[in-house]
Amino acid sequence: MSEPLIDTLKNDFGDIAVSLFVIAVGLIAIAVALFRLKSKDFSLLNFGLLCLLYGLRWLAEIPTMQAMVGFPFTAPYFHGVLTYLFVIPFCALLVNIFGPGVYNSMRWVFYSTIAYAMIAIAYDVLSPGPLMDVGINRTVVVLWGLVGIINILLIRRKRDIEIIVLRVVFLLIILSFTIDNIAALDNYFLNVNLEHPSFILLMIGLGYVAIHHTYANDKKLQAIEREIEIARKIQQSNLPANINVLKGSDIAARYVPMSTVAGDFYDIQKVDESKAGILIADVSGHGIGAALIGSMLKIAYASQEYHVADPAKVLTEMNRILQGKLESSFVTACAVFIDLENKMLCYACAGHPPPILWRSSPGEIYRMENSGIILGPFPNAIYENTELDIRTNDRLVLYTDGIIETSRKSDEFFGIERLESLIRESSSFPAERSADLFIERLAQWSGKSGTASLDDDLTLLIIDMVLNEG
Repeated sequence: MSEPLIDTLKNDFGDIAVSLFVIAVGLIAIAVALFRLKSKDFSLLNFGLLCLLYGLRWLAEIPTMQAMVGFPFTAPYFHGVLTYLFVIPFCALLVNIFGPGVYNSMRWVFYSTIAYAMIAIAYDVLSPGPLMDVGINRTVVVLWGLVGIINILLIRRKRDIEIIVLRVVFLLIILSFTIDNIAALDNYFLNVNLEHPSFILLMIGLGYVAIHHTYANDKKLQAIEREIEIARKIQQSNLPANINVLKGSDIAARYVPMSTVAGDFYDIQKVDESKAGILIADVSGHGIGAALIGSMLKIAYASQEYHVADPAKVLTEMNRILQGKLESSFVTACAVFIDLENKMLCYACAGHPPPILWRSSPGEIYRMENSGIILGPFPNAIYENTELDIRTNDRLVLYTDGIIETSRKSDEFFGIERLESLIRESSSFPAERSADLFIERLAQWSGKSGTASLDDDLTLLIIDMVLNEG
């Protein structure tokens, strides 16, 4: 190594060390952020990208690095590309922390940084010299800095000491960046260069904010997960613990939520050993909101214990109870009353997929159509009962639309015809084995495995009328 290069290296050692430190901080932050991507908070990732790009840009400005032949820093547009790009994660981080900004301005600044970088890089490729040489780059940065200052002053946030300190840091940094870029537009303003010291201060401030923001979001996420787990346990407790309440029947149930909690619901109310009411329902939407409405259905159906023999009355009263409580949601439902002593069943539906009755003799499918509008939106809804006789070894299948609307990659639904074919195929199996087969076939149809194949919450009830028992 030549003596002049050694002297240059000694002079540049501080800058090299600090720029490498900034790069290292960026790489560590990116690694940690990638490890925690499931948190869906990108503050740390944007902070890491900002440090990495700026550190490389800083390194590319150091004479010693520029003198090293073969390094990418010697490429004529390397510094320019980094200049255009590092502003993108900076603006993205501010959006992560402060939101879209006043009149959505922070979000538009973020979009504009992406558009500007694409245009500037294309210009550099097609022109004889970098775009920043004509001064437009600094002008744009000044404008972005002013927008940032206005937002940081005007955005309303909880006024604790932490936010106050962060605002002061951001304000000082953006002001120094703005002064530095204004000074560079024309030498008459100020002969200063605050960029690198300002960035170190910025890195400290942003690093603190990114870590704090990530930690705070983690705490919120953990709290939400605890609440969801409580909701899941409550929802599970709303389902009947013992479904085989009728002598002379065999009942199997499958309840598969699309997410941790679901909007599907079923319940059984025993009248005596040969009579029981069954309700299956599906709340529009998914998640906690639908699950809360499902809990309301539990209470609403439990209050109908004296009307279970009249499914139409059950639905009418439940609709009355739900009036004005569902916001924009609604419920589809089917209420059934089974009387094994008199070998009959009675049912009424409210916008729900039709139950299916398998007649073991003569081996036919009967689709139990019954018109009735959904529960919730309409105060004067009227429901009607339909009665059917039942015979030994008949099978009743109740389900939510998650079964027939399970789709494959071609967006083709499983459909009610395939469901009926599956009922026919499994008619000789016990109810539990049939229920397992249904879930397996849905997974095969979707081309996936397990419950990941489901596009909606799924509930299935299979009731076998083993009338010759008991």
